[in-house]
Amino acid sequence: MSRYLVATALVWCSVVLSTLGQTFSGFEPSTSNPLTVIWGATPLNYSGQLLPLDFLNAQSFPTVGLPVESNCNGTYILLMVDPDALQGDIETQTGLHAIRGNYTCDSGHVTTLGNSTFLELDTESQFLASYIPPAPQAKNPVVTHRYTLLLFNQPDNYTLPDTLTYALPLDLSNVTNRLNFNVTEFVDTLGESIVAGTYFDVNSPLANLTTTPSATSTGGASSTSEASSSPTPENGARSAGLSGTSVGMAVVGCALSIAYITTGQ
Repeated sequence: MSRYLVATALVWCSVVLSTLGQTFSGFEPSTSNPLTVIWGATPLNYSGQLLPLDFLNAQSFPTVGLPVESNCNGTYILLMVDPDALQGDIETQTGLHAIRGNYTCDSGHVTTLGNSTFLELDTESQFLASYIPPAPQAKNPVVTHRYTLLLFNQPDNYTLPDTLTYALPLDLSNVTNRLNFNVTEFVDTLGESIVAGTYFDVNSPLANLTTTPSATSTGGASSTSEASSSPTPENGARSAGLSGTSVGMAVVGCALSIAYITTGQ
C-alpha cells in the first residue's frame, strides 16, 4: 500500500510542478515550458527566484538551454525584458534588455553546468539589441523587478520590423530608447511561436530619500545610495504572480507528503 501511495504522490507532484508557470501571472505571452538559465556554473533554480544584484553585476549574459528531453529543431531567438522598468517617478514600463537570434541546439549535445543538465543553445550571432545587465533604479520602498527571458522559434530570414528598430541602439548614459518596448508587436512578428521562458526577481536598491533618483532605470545605475544589493521587499514592493516561495512550498509539500506516507506517521 505504501508503495502505491508513494507512486501516487510522485505522479501528483510531477503534475503540480509541471503546471507551474514559467512566466509570472498576467504576463503575455505565457508559457509553462522551462528555459534553462545559467551564469557561469550557477543556475537559476526556479522561475521567480530572487537573485542578489551584486551577483548579477559580476556576470556576463547567461548561458541558456532547454531540458534534455526537448526536441531541438530549427532556429530560435531570445528576448529579455524588464516589465517593471521605471524612469524617475514615471509609472512602470517595459524595458528591453536583450535580443539575440540564430540560436540552435543539438539533441545529442548534453551539457552539465553546476547541478543542471540541459541542451545548450548556441549562437555565433551578435546581439540584435546589446545586453543591458539588471540595474534597477533605487527606490524607497524597494520594488521587485521581474526580469523575463523568452525563447521563440525564429522564422527564416527574420528581421526586426522598422517600428521596433529604435530600441536596438545602446547608450548606457541614456537608455530611454529601450523603454516602452512593445513585446506584443515583437511576438506578433514571430507568429506567437513561444518555445520556453523563465524569469527571476531582483529587488531595487533602497534609495536614500535625501538624494534625487536617476532619470534612467533599465540599464543605467541610479545616483542614489544603496543600502543593500538585495534588500527584503517592504511595503510597496511588487509581488511576483507565482513567486519562488510558491514553488518552494509546492516542492516542500510534495516531499513532506512522500515522507509522511513512507514513515507511516
